[in-house]
Order: sequence, then structure tokens, then C-alpha cells
Amino acid sequence: MKRTFDEDLQRAVAFHGHLCAGQVLGTRVARMALDHFGIEDPDAYRDLIAIVETDRCMADAVCVVCGCRLGRRRLKWRDLGKMAATFYDMDSKEAIRISIVGQEHAPNGVDPVEFYGQFSDDRFFKLQHVRVKLTEEDLPSAAHASVTCEECGEKVTNGRHVVSEGRVLCKTCAGLDDYYEVIDEA
Repeated sequence: MKRTFDEDLQRAVAFHGHLCAGQVLGTRVARMALDHFGIEDPDAYRDLIAIVETDRCMADAVCVVCGCRLGRRRLKWRDLGKMAATFYDMDSKEAIRISIVGQEHAPNGVDPVEFYGQFSDDRFFKLQHVRVKLTEEDLPSAAHASVTCEECGEKVTNGRHVVSEGRVLCKTCAGLDDYYEVIDEA
């Protein structure tokens, strides 16, 4: 690979803000995926999609080391609360999922790089070949057709709208996503 583990870890830590177990493990997971697909320079490779299953530290390391960014539609997040990531190579159409199965935790005050470095990949991670369910709208590209929600008037891209009782709606107005509630119009 173009970069060493230490260089990748430094990049991940700089992005994340501090060194922690998630940065060490996420860097290892990302490098395992890059190695599996034979990707030497992830900054130049545009056919890898990473799907992280956690919103914790590990996700930042995967993002930075693999060069998969949310805004480039090459980073996806599934809120499963698991220390795992799936990597899909659009060129080969192959996907792997790597999860952390090691139960050991670095004791307080112990260098996480040194602690986790003592475990082999086979011992601490599980690699599975998987089939990923991605639609054309999930893949990196220019925005696909957009529609306007007939309730709130906001634009919805990439097929993320629904049709309910003959009306085109965003998922919020259709009652399918309620992560926020409007309390006042500014």
C-alpha cells in the first residue's frame, strides 16, 4: 500500500481529534479491506464504497483511511451499533464485511496501538464475503432526478421520496422518519 499503518493512523487521529481504540481498530479494518481488494492508493481509487455500522470512532478511521466520504456518496452509515464495516468494490462487484470480534479492551493508561498490535487480524477480526443491497440511487454519481415534497416544499433527491395516497412526499412528511419535530418557523 502507498501509506504505512502509522501514516494511516496519524491521518485518522488528525481527522478524529484523538488517539483511541476505535482509531486503531478502524485503521486496521480499513487497511484489511484495501489489502483484500488490492487498492494501493485509496485517495485515487474511486470505486470503493464503505458502509459503517457504527457512529463511533471507528467510522472516522474507515472514512479517512479508505478515502470514502459521505459527501462523495462512497460512505454509508447503517445504525446497527456494531463495530463492523462492509466494503463494496464497484469495479469487481465484490463485497466483504469485517467485524471486530476480539473481546479484549486496552486497559486505561495503556497505549492502544501497542495493546491491539499484539493481536493478529485472524484473532481479532472476522472477514465475510457478502452480497450488498445497493440500488442505482445509492451509487456515487451526480444526483439522480429530484422531486419536490408536496407537503413541505423541500427537494428530495436520489429516489428517497415516497408516494402516499397519490402525493409525492419526503419521508418526514410521510411519517416514515421523525428524527426532528418542528417547534417554530423562524
